[in-house]
Amino acid sequence: MTAAKLPVQKQPPPLDDLVEPLKEILKAGLPVSYDFDDMNILALRGVVARSVMPHDRLSRIKALNELLARLLVHYPDDSLGEAARIVCGLAPGVRGLTLTQRRDRAAAELDRDADHFRKRIEPKIVRELARQLHSDSQNYVPRTTPTPEPVEISGDTPYIAAGDVASHDKALREEALSRVWAHVYTLRAEILRVERLKAWPYDKTEPQLSQEKLDDACQARMSAQRAVHHAVHAYIEEYGSTIASGVAEYDIEGLEKLMEWDA
Repeated sequence: MTAAKLPVQKQPPPLDDLVEPLKEILKAGLPVSYDFDDMNILALRGVVARSVMPHDRLSRIKALNELLARLLVHYPDDSLGEAARIVCGLAPGVRGLTLTQRRDRAAAELDRDADHFRKRIEPKIVRELARQLHSDSQNYVPRTTPTPEPVEISGDTPYIAAGDVASHDKALREEALSRVWAHVYTLRAEILRVERLKAWPYDKTEPQLSQEKLDDACQARMSAQRAVHHAVHAYIEEYGSTIASGVAEYDIEGLEKLMEWDA
């Protein structure tokens, strides 16, 4: 029997629908249990985009663990950051502790009593995580969403739409995306250069192909390969494995197959 296809949300749900499953995650602490199945969180587009196998629940859980860890490491309130990491089970030495024990340690970190932490501070931490998950998933707009057609531009011709600079996060993502494709096409050019020099070593202006020239071309290709590898993994860490070209979407890790070219 074919397993049911896991859902993908068109837009993130209300914050309260994220807060409740986060409270359940908090009870056991990170990492998220392998039996977690709440689709209010697992169907978030930010989680799906970071999943290596988006229609596998365990793959989504792995992506969720990595995303929550990143959000906690970069928690926006420095005064609560370490307490948030402690109560969520991410800080060193707290994994495996009960929620009560983690609350005690988090409260001590803030010089507060455990009851005050549980009633006043912990709900703020959980809601802030929910807000960050909600905000993160807004970076992943469904490709079926209509967008204005650019004037006198067709196909996948690069252009800058108003939506590309509508927010700071969107502008950063579009900049990172453009740099990835710039590195990919630089690598493609260097591979073609090497292959051209191998196949057609002579022309009117170059009676002989020196080994030095071919070596230089091969070095440039290797440098471009390293740049693609770095750009791809930096993008995956920040935005997930889905990358856009025009109106299409691809698995960004597939771009690294170009690095294997060595005919």
